[in-house]
Amino acid sequence: MKWLPRKSVVASTIIALIIAIVATSSVIDSDWEVSYPITIAASPAIVWEVLTDLERYPEWNRYSPNVSGKIAVGEVVWVEAHLDNEIQNVQNFVLSIIPEQELCWQSADWYGFLARGTRCRWLSVTDSGATLMVHNEMMRGPLAWLIDWIYRDRIERGLRLVNTSVANQAESIAIEKLQK
Repeated sequence: MKWLPRKSVVASTIIALIIAIVATSSVIDSDWEVSYPITIAASPAIVWEVLTDLERYPEWNRYSPNVSGKIAVGEVVWVEAHLDNEIQNVQNFVLSIIPEQELCWQSADWYGFLARGTRCRWLSVTDSGATLMVHNEMMRGPLAWLIDWIYRDRIERGLRLVNTSVANQAESIAIEKLQK
């Protein structure tokens, strides 16, 4: 058993490897972003109502069915993201709110100095009176490349799923309101 390295040598090697990865990553620009636009046959007021009524997320949101917290700048929103068969619970700080126009939050977990995601939903009225929602995810930090490698495909599928889910819910509400 004398051929096995000492624990301190193994620990030192692991620490050196981690430092080398972080140092190299901070030099490499690995930030990335993706946007998904969708036109929704509902007013921005209805789409905004859907986006900000966190208690009703389980009714329509198949990507993040459980979201809790307070939609107010500086407040925390907890998001349960379903990344295919993996569930991630992400703490987010609300960054900006412009009613019926913009809702942005940023991941606030302990690893934020290594990789942090900022998710924004921008709403605007189209010429036809519908709503154009652009759902944008920006990943920044020295280990953004790692999130890209591990999660990007699943995040992109999730954003498309959320967009479709928001559209379906908002359009259903718009039809209900027209029928009244």
